[in-house]
Amino acid sequence: MLRRLSLFVLLLLPAIAWSDTDPRAQLDQFAAGLDALSGSFRQVTVEADGRIVEQTEGRLYFTQPDRFRWSYLEPFPQELVADGERLWHYDESLDQVTVRDQPPAAESPLLVLTRPDLLDRFYRIEASDQPDELRFSPLGDDGEFELATLFFSDGLPEALELIDRFGQLTRLEMYDLQRNPELDPDLFTFVVPPGADLLEGY
Repeated sequence: MLRRLSLFVLLLLPAIAWSDTDPRAQLDQFAAGLDALSGSFRQVTVEADGRIVEQTEGRLYFTQPDRFRWSYLEPFPQELVADGERLWHYDESLDQVTVRDQPPAAESPLLVLTRPDLLDRFYRIEASDQPDELRFSPLGDDGEFELATLFFSDGLPEALELIDRFGQLTRLEMYDLQRNPELDPDLFTFVVPPGADLLEGY
């Protein structure tokens, strides 16, 4: 199973440009008016010693309010679907589905990308000498990560990095993003495939 899928299921990035170079101002502006999003992603996880332990890529879809679908295409097909109430994870190679309640906003650092007010409620902004980096860390001691960094390029969000308490780094790169596309509502409904094992509460 992909590690820490819950960290990335709420990544919602619109593709627009700004003249303001302050990363917090950019965050506020790109979150404004976002109703839907589609695009592609690459994800890599690196141990503290520099060893790559996982590389994946796929497609992402999002629609308000807080519904999304992550389709992991390589190297192992998987689907992650949030329907607004429950979070579904289908591992095609195992023919197994796990389902649980959709996590609250406070548990995901990525939801701040469409709801910047959560940044003020649950995180502290860390100092950075780079104008295109927004760094933040959780206020509590029980978070899944110690430091998050959102990178901008030419005024657009380019990548998000998370460093956990063991020094492991996960980097998510976004590309081919489309702001407010027309998306089929069925993308955000999950139907358990016939014969697949269903595990609840995981």
